[in-house]
Amino acid sequence: MNLPGDLEDPWRSDQSENYPPGHNEWASLDTEPLMSSNILQREPLISGMESVSLDTGGPSVKLDTSSLLLGKQESPVQNRWGDTLDDINNHVSDGLTSGNMVNNVTFANNDDSAASDASKEDYEAWASSVRSVYRPMSADIILVEELPEREGLLFKHTNYLVKHLVELPDTEPSSDRTVIRRYSDFVWLQEVLLKKYPFRMIPDLPPKKIGPHGTDQAFLLKRQNGLSRFINLVVKHPVLRKDDLLLTFLTVPTDLLGWRKNASYDTTDEFTDKKIGSSFIKMWQKEMAERWNEVDTSLEGTLDLWAKITILVERYEKRLKFIGQERALLASMLLEFTNSTSSIYASNASTTVEDINDHLGIVSKHLISCNKLISDENNEMNQDLSPRFKTFIDVLLALRGLFERYKMLAGNSVPQLQRRIEVNTERMEQMKDKPDLKGAEYDKVRHMIHKDRRSVAQQMNRSWLIRECILEEYNYFQETQFLITDTFQRWAKLNMDYTELNSNQWEKLLESIQSMPVSR
Repeated sequence: MNLPGDLEDPWRSDQSENYPPGHNEWASLDTEPLMSSNILQREPLISGMESVSLDTGGPSVKLDTSSLLLGKQESPVQNRWGDTLDDINNHVSDGLTSGNMVNNVTFANNDDSAASDASKEDYEAWASSVRSVYRPMSADIILVEELPEREGLLFKHTNYLVKHLVELPDTEPSSDRTVIRRYSDFVWLQEVLLKKYPFRMIPDLPPKKIGPHGTDQAFLLKRQNGLSRFINLVVKHPVLRKDDLLLTFLTVPTDLLGWRKNASYDTTDEFTDKKIGSSFIKMWQKEMAERWNEVDTSLEGTLDLWAKITILVERYEKRLKFIGQERALLASMLLEFTNSTSSIYASNASTTVEDINDHLGIVSKHLISCNKLISDENNEMNQDLSPRFKTFIDVLLALRGLFERYKMLAGNSVPQLQRRIEVNTERMEQMKDKPDLKGAEYDKVRHMIHKDRRSVAQQMNRSWLIRECILEEYNYFQETQFLITDTFQRWAKLNMDYTELNSNQWEKLLESIQSMPVSR
């Protein structure tokens, strides 16, 4: 996605897309409302998770994490969601040691209509249950406010007051629901969430600074709003909101940097010591992976369009603000004009000019009242409506980040391990006819086969857990479509309310100036 620095016209054809190396497109967005999302950054949120280490035993297996579940490490082309994992799972599940993984459980066969219908019913019930616990339109429960004093001797930093408005789960009730946090504390929270939940929708953070604008008040306000959206999206997530480190971030009253240095905390991912349930494998169908591919393909265009919609809506509101400023200027000029007319029109023979001037004073007051309405509308737009447009951008970015992390981190080495098992099994068969090769060497090969089978089972189990996790996130995401409805309903109501108030003001003005003199 590419949004040029000059966002006054998103569709201008003369805008250059050839930026110099290291160019930061955020730096030019001094009046741009989207500063609080990393919408221009293409790097996925990996945070130290670039590699996956596998204890396979025997000869080492090098895993290219850029591949998907296929395991074809030599291919430079990235595979797509769930490609051929169906066949891999069906092949490897037959030969696994009992108890290591669910054995002989395959996908619902599309040729078996009865089984397929039952699988779809199971999925619909499961999906409904998953979606019911996510309420993205619920009210925000975390407030983020910038503290006025900036700390630091040489390099000053901004502190934020973070307040939770309701009691948090698994925490001690407290009368003081506020903690003080720095931007770096939010970065730490995002990093640990990415380590523990790499296949969940983790929101982006706003940029720390943009060139010389790092201390600009307008930028700091946008960063504060971005941090507020980040933390509220996290606490609304059905899984993330229960995380102990999130609760620590929100409740530990001491300096979080000092706590992090002295405390011991766990950042292992959520799949540790967890096994996939056979019910999920039975209800899985290939169409689900095809749907993921379709979403992945369409997401970038959707994100681009919504960003432009957000820009245009806010630009429309800014135009109204300029209109209000011009009306205020017009009101003051009308008052000056009344002083001038008293001088150029004789008033000793008639009072009509005085009457006209009085009515012009009414017009001036009307313009000031209209300007006040425009100011109120803009304040309501900035405080309530604009964050909702940007929240949906953050949701789309979180989903995009999930897809990108999947492509980088969900690979496995099952095909290589399966091949090594076949080779070692053949070696064992050859050793049976050669008694002089039996003994320690035979036991070593048998042990390698056993370890490889266990590794295959563990990796396949993890692959299924990842699939289940991402399908959960996809269903959570389905609930965010109603954010679109809510946003535009609020936008329409806001415009209707203020259009009606403005209309009332103009009606009053018309009634008031009906008696202005039109003749002697």
